[in-house]
Amino acid sequence: MYKLLSIKLAEEIVHQTMMRLHHNINVISNDGVILASGDKERVDSIHEGAIQVAKTGRPLYIDENLAKEFYNCKPGINLPIKYHEKIIGVIGITGDPNELKEIANLVQLTTEMMVHQVITESKSEWRRKNGDFIFKALIENVLIDSSVQERIQKLPFPLDGPYLIILIKQMKDATSNTLTLNIENILYRQPALFGQLNLNEYYLLLCGSTVKNSKEILKQIIKFQKKFDIHIGVGPIVDNLEELPYAFTSAKTALTFSDKYQHTTYFEDVEIFTLFKGRKSYEINKFITKVQGLTEKLTETLTSYFESNLQLNICSEKLGIHRHTLTYRLNKIHEITGYNPQTFEDAFVLKLALTLCKQR
Repeated sequence: MYKLLSIKLAEEIVHQTMMRLHHNINVISNDGVILASGDKERVDSIHEGAIQVAKTGRPLYIDENLAKEFYNCKPGINLPIKYHEKIIGVIGITGDPNELKEIANLVQLTTEMMVHQVITESKSEWRRKNGDFIFKALIENVLIDSSVQERIQKLPFPLDGPYLIILIKQMKDATSNTLTLNIENILYRQPALFGQLNLNEYYLLLCGSTVKNSKEILKQIIKFQKKFDIHIGVGPIVDNLEELPYAFTSAKTALTFSDKYQHTTYFEDVEIFTLFKGRKSYEINKFITKVQGLTEKLTETLTSYFESNLQLNICSEKLGIHRHTLTYRLNKIHEITGYNPQTFEDAFVLKLALTLCKQR
């Protein structure tokens, strides 16, 4: 269990508070041990006044006379540190209690805010690591034993099917966590796992009802494509946890087919091309030469043409060119390759060759 008031946190409270006040600060545990202090000699000693504050939950104002009645106490004000109404420690301000009354409550409030922030961040980090552990176990087909099951039960949502894995790759080096924060906001209170696979690659595991809303989630993520230069691979929907290794591999495959022309790729759209994955035979290499003579502009035109489902009007509008210009380019492709992209059979050959060529 996470210790609510650690020595590291106590030292940070003392450091941050004393930067703003001209008084010594002590942070003390509920059993009276001084965890951190501006007076280093007092660290690890017992503060009897703090023990009383921890027991009663009330501030203790110690003047010169009262200081003599408590062991290891100096004049000042000692106040409880609370987290969700639970006393987790005591903060002491050394000095004349009459002079400190005006700032005491502010110091207490600031301390409790720091504690809340650190604990919240710690819990978020634990949840992230727990999610990463579960995701890795599921995609690697690890036996779901009692230890993994215990972690799954600590998720804030049931891990029910169906399931959908989405992979996101940031093509340029990430300089901030802005992308992560944006995606976390999209997934807020959704039954989904989100984490980082490696430096610039992220995963989403959508579960249950979230899968039905996957199109809307993707639509929101796609809005960030240009800003963060991301490519997206979407796996197939599966019903059982045992199918997640396949779903992950499929999403990974879809991601490899994403390029500068098509940033979001669904596995269903490229599944046929996986039949040739890893093949480097003479026949395959010979086959892809059908499109290697095309210029970058013609390659972009052909890609857009296929994305437009062979519809000239949609394609010309997408490229921002006149329909006659598009027809000219398609005829040029026919002339160079010997295959007419405006007929189904030839278009299939060109699509296959173009896709395989991009994987080389």
